[in-house]
Amino acid sequence: MSSASRDGFIYELLLEKLTKRLNQIEARHKYLSYLINTRFRNEKLLQIEVMIIVSAMDEVIDYLPEKPYPNNPSEKCDVWFKTIDDTEYWGEIKMIPTNYRFSTYYHSKGIKRSIDSLIRDIRRLKANAPRNAEKFVLFTVYPMYEDSYRYFSKQLERISSACCKEVKSPSKRIEVGDACFDIYLIEVQ
Repeated sequence: MSSASRDGFIYELLLEKLTKRLNQIEARHKYLSYLINTRFRNEKLLQIEVMIIVSAMDEVIDYLPEKPYPNNPSEKCDVWFKTIDDTEYWGEIKMIPTNYRFSTYYHSKGIKRSIDSLIRDIRRLKANAPRNAEKFVLFTVYPMYEDSYRYFSKQLERISSACCKEVKSPSKRIEVGDACFDIYLIEVQ
């Protein structure tokens, strides 16, 4: 299997299993509904779920959350794992609650500030992960509604620029009532 097809397989498997698990969490606990209604962010949920999924992959021989970057140990990535062919994967995770259709008393940061934080994570990943490593960012955006996408497209342009890869739509989408919980997994160049 070529390097590019192996990476695509790993990312697709991770996305499929994560989407399935998040759907189970919503069905059993209504937790995505809670996140949407409160605009709460819980990146540990994603980090733990990704670590569980990665740990069960036959191709993965080692994994670690919060691994220090080799050239800057004071900084850590959210997810790191290594495959049987010695490829290292370094990833950053972010949950981005939007303020679209915001009508409750809960607080949500403006979307621009959340995207600024994501872009800082992407820059840190690019600057600190080993040059030959596979780098990715996994993030969720919620709640999203049909009329949200025209506004969010400007933020996707900023993310695309930071990743050096065009991003036009989510990798996966989970419908929760009239809202969507969008999942993006982007390889960072």
